Amino acid sequence: MGNQLIANGRYRIQTAFRREHLGELHAEAPLSLLPEEGDNFTWEVAFDGTDSYTLRNVETGSYLGDDEAPQTEHVPVLRGASKPFPWKIERGPEPETFTLSPKGSSGKTRLAFSLLRIYPPPVAWMPASGDYRPDELWRLVKI
Repeated sequence: MGNQLIANGRYRIQTAFRREHLGELHAEAPLSLLPEEGDNFTWEVAFDGTDSYTLRNVETGSYLGDDEAPQTEHVPVLRGASKPFPWKIERGPEPETFTLSPKGSSGKTRLAFSLLRIYPPPVAWMPASGDYRPDELWRLVKI
């Protein structure tokens, strides 16, 4: 039995410092950061009982992740996953912050802001830095 860091339930996933929410405008849109609210910014978080979590968008039904993207390389835009996608959630260095890594990356990549400068700003997984960059830190706000 693993150690559950986050309780199962519904959350908003926010940037740690800018308070934008992670969401999907619709099932085919990239996962993006927006200052809006609604069910497309609500995620159902579920612990697998061992060592990882799935995060499912309440509005679209898709999972945080990507069906096609290699988990150990930089991926500039995530499109969501059609089936459960496992994540490692770990405490960040600041109070109430977390890092999210695709379980298959073994910590080599983390969910972060994309380097693409488009609107709405997409999220990506980026190579994990030795230290924590602000764009790798998230807050999970229970609703």
